[in-house]
Amino acid sequence: MGYPRKVSYVSLTVPIAASESDALDLDAGVAIGLVAPAALEATTAQVSFKAATSLAGTYKVVKQNGTKLTVPIAVDDFGMLYNITDLIGVRFLKIVLETAGGVAVAQATAARVFSVVKMDSI
Repeated sequence: MGYPRKVSYVSLTVPIAASESDALDLDAGVAIGLVAPAALEATTAQVSFKAATSLAGTYKVVKQNGTKLTVPIAVDDFGMLYNITDLIGVRFLKIVLETAGGVAVAQATAARVFSVVKMDSI
């Protein structure tokens, strides 16, 4: 495995009254982490991921060995995937805000913008 050529930060928004973000086209990149906003609701303890084969496609929960892939996250936090290849092959991505128990948490008062840490090549 070689070193990445470029790491960038791409915005992903969770709208007000929603727990699921808009869709992100990763193109040839791989999502390897998230930067949570400072205004994140305190009930959010983790994010999970949904993926599709097209931007307007049907988004399904990303699982590994039958278990939903999640990343613990806190207010104004930088959360990295345990294995940077966890989302390899995912082109169209959404994040879902959840409690520690996996229950979806809707944004109460305003949209929240996350930064997705994207690596252009592995």
